[in-house]
Amino acid sequence: SVPRLPLATALRRLAALRSRHTSAPPAMAAQANSESSKRKAPAPPVEGPKPLKAYKNGDFLNSHNARLIRVMCELQEPGQRLDSSGIENIVMFFGSARAKPKEQYEKALEDAKAAVAAKPDDAGAKAALVRVEKQAFLVPMFDVTTELARRLSEWSAARAKEGKEAYTVGTGAGPGMMEAANKGAWQANGP
Repeated sequence: SVPRLPLATALRRLAALRSRHTSAPPAMAAQANSESSKRKAPAPPVEGPKPLKAYKNGDFLNSHNARLIRVMCELQEPGQRLDSSGIENIVMFFGSARAKPKEQYEKALEDAKAAVAAKPDDAGAKAALVRVEKQAFLVPMFDVTTELARRLSEWSAARAKEGKEAYTVGTGAGPGMMEAANKGAWQANGP
């Protein structure tokens, strides 16, 4: 069996062997130096194009392998934006994206009825009318959500004037109930 050496010992012995075989005797080294001084200096190596840094490589960042990085960015970037704006406490509003203010709902209902009247046999138009009619219960909720976000923003502003923590309306920025909450916060000059 071959005796095993500790890694450090093996590396030291390997380095010693390399130095013995790569160093020339002094006379040969002097001759090599004088010959090399007569020769032209070698041309610098030609450098090819350097690959993009990973964080600048759009193909990589949009690939499946970088999905985790993109998800992390979706969490970190808004957090940094909120921090830089001094926003610490958020009341999130979620709800149906199909909710509409009364005027928009009435227009959508009118358009759906007109589509059915124009083509009474069109199953798609009938289905669209039924969908719009089912959304009628959301109309008052749109107004309630707008009012709630407005009141929350006003209450928060009053707290901030007293030196207490403020609360900010947050939404997914979509249509429907999120639009209603944004509208309410805007009406109260909320952040």
